[in-house]
Amino acid sequence: MGFLDDDSKGFLISMDLLVALIPLTIILGMVTADMGNIMYELEDTVFRGSMDRVAADTMNTLLETSGTPPNWEQTGNVSVVGLAKYDTSKGKPIEGTISPTKLSFVLNNSNLVQNLTGDNYSYYFTINTMDTNTSMGSQGTLNSSAPDIVRVDKLVLCSRLESVSSLVGEIRYTGQTRDYIAPSFQTSKRYTDSYDYYILFVNTGGASSNSATVKINTNSININSSSIYSAQLINSSYLITNTSNPTQFLNNSVEANVTSSAFGSSMDFYIVQVPKGTSASYVNYNNVVPKNCTFILYVWPK
Repeated sequence: MGFLDDDSKGFLISMDLLVALIPLTIILGMVTADMGNIMYELEDTVFRGSMDRVAADTMNTLLETSGTPPNWEQTGNVSVVGLAKYDTSKGKPIEGTISPTKLSFVLNNSNLVQNLTGDNYSYYFTINTMDTNTSMGSQGTLNSSAPDIVRVDKLVLCSRLESVSSLVGEIRYTGQTRDYIAPSFQTSKRYTDSYDYYILFVNTGGASSNSATVKINTNSININSSSIYSAQLINSSYLITNTSNPTQFLNNSVEANVTSSAFGSSMDFYIVQVPKGTSASYVNYNNVVPKNCTFILYVWPK
């Protein structure tokens, strides 16, 4: 037997190439037929990733920042909304602690959060206490039938009323009076027209206080033992404002002088800001002290 001639070699090479092309052709055909599904899944993955990012960024901005400017709830001018309470003494937001005043503004203006999510998305958020699942506020309507919904949860501290100055866990002494200097708080003419300010004492251990005298900018408010744990309204004339510039905020000094009948007893003390018309009975420990809450945000495409 002899070797294959040149023509036979060419024929075998062509046959090998044809055989090799058959599975490649089949694969290309299958890819082409399924290209629509592949592109759809790719687009869906990209879109879902974008929506996840929008939800996370919105949540972080709301809970980790006080907004821009940080006192936007005082001025009424907001560039970027944030809910975190602002610590003026440290010059930074208290991450995860919601300001009731900021939250109130947001609940009455849906555009503030919509500006964070953008016009391509709808949203719904709710804040619920962890112990009783009581709502502290919500906004929007959840569209449970939306084809794709992103949910983000975070733990926060939230109260119903705003404490603008406080002393927590202060020790009292038997038969002795002691002066306690609380952080100053700010008011403006516009704010005193919109808000009332209350004094609130809370007994946190040991014997009750006998009496107290609170000075707001050297104006004395005497509180006897029978009413010391009831909220006391501060006369608005005691608060410093600038009538010629209603939006200017000025500092108010706070000093408390308290007596006690037992050594080592303790107390909390608050100056509480509430909307005009709020009942004094609503100004209590349960509504002032921040509670552990769950902040739940839902985002979905419009």
